[in-house]
Amino acid sequence: MLFSKLPLQIIPLCLFVFLFGCTSETDQLYEETTQKPFENVVQDAEFAITENNFRITNRLHIGSAIKKRGSTDFPQNEIVLFCNLTIAEEMLKIEPRYINYCPYKITITDSAGHITIGTRLLPFKTSNAKMDKISKNINKILRSMVEYAASEDPFILDQN
Repeated sequence: MLFSKLPLQIIPLCLFVFLFGCTSETDQLYEETTQKPFENVVQDAEFAITENNFRITNRLHIGSAIKKRGSTDFPQNEIVLFCNLTIAEEMLKIEPRYINYCPYKITITDSAGHITIGTRLLPFKTSNAKMDKISKNINKILRSMVEYAASEDPFILDQN
């Protein structure tokens, strides 16, 4: 066996590096769960998006598309894509590579009756202080959208 030739102290170190060294803030997800009906969560996510001055650019009905291919028991999955061109312009002037984060998205997934709402956050601890500031602001907005979609409180957007 490969591991049998390694000193015992090295194995935990290798596992630590493998598990935690490969993660990146660029892959940071923010998620909430709710018991609300799937359709309500989608509507609330779309409402939160528009209330934060973003424009919905597309909706991907992943779950229903997979069902149409023959997987009749596949759960509902939805992706809502959205953008704010003013924010995008400001962001891309500072860091053109951040085009890879556009458009933003919120995902809604039904898993055994538990609805999960998620989004991918932008990196905010980089060597570019201007971009970090914009990323922190955008992340705050993205989190508030997810929280609103998951919440039973219709006034939660007013609190953020």
